[in-house]
Amino acid sequence: MQRRMLSGTYECSLDNRFRLAIPARVRDAFAEGAAVSAWFDDCAIVAPRLEWPSIVERVFGEMDVQNPQQRLLSRYLHAYTQEIDALDRQGRIIVPENLRELAGLTGKVKVVGAGEYLEIWNPARLEESFEAARREGVSTHGKPVDERAD
Repeated sequence: MQRRMLSGTYECSLDNRFRLAIPARVRDAFAEGAAVSAWFDDCAIVAPRLEWPSIVERVFGEMDVQNPQQRLLSRYLHAYTQEIDALDRQGRIIVPENLRELAGLTGKVKVVGAGEYLEIWNPARLEESFEAARREGVSTHGKPVDERAD
């Protein structure tokens, strides 16, 4: 089966039981369940469960248990990870309390496609991140604004 590119930005909400509905447009990628964890920039990640180990290996490589920083990173990442065997009938996952606190997730959230996985953001933090990227010159052309040809 070919991997689906997960893209787009979705306005979503955590319900009163802290469940998040995976956006319908990308939900089929999570047919075999999901892995939810802490991620970069104080957001949470939701990855297709069967893809999670390969994403971790591609992003972090093989972690050396003799290296204290890599041990800490591994411990941190795995301590926050929760695997979910299947979405519920409404396509929802539960966002654990420790991830909600870490990422500042309450009520309204933004779900952002990031290729192989989704990120769950506090909307204000996401806007701050995008604003910082614009200030630093990120453009849709892959080069800082001041390096583009006119």
